Amino acid sequence: MALRFLNDNRGIESTEVALIIAVVVLVAYGAYRLLGQNIAAIVTDIAGKI
Repeated sequence: MALRFLNDNRGIESTEVALIIAVVVLVAYGAYRLLGQNIAAIVTDIAGKI
């Protein structure tokens, strides 16, 4: 029973996926904070041309 628990890798895999998702979210948020005004201006410009 204990060996089966120790050999179970599902927890490790889900932790890795959660960590990758967290990093992607942080990078996206940082990019938004840095480029937020520029992105808003571009979207407004494109909306004005449509």
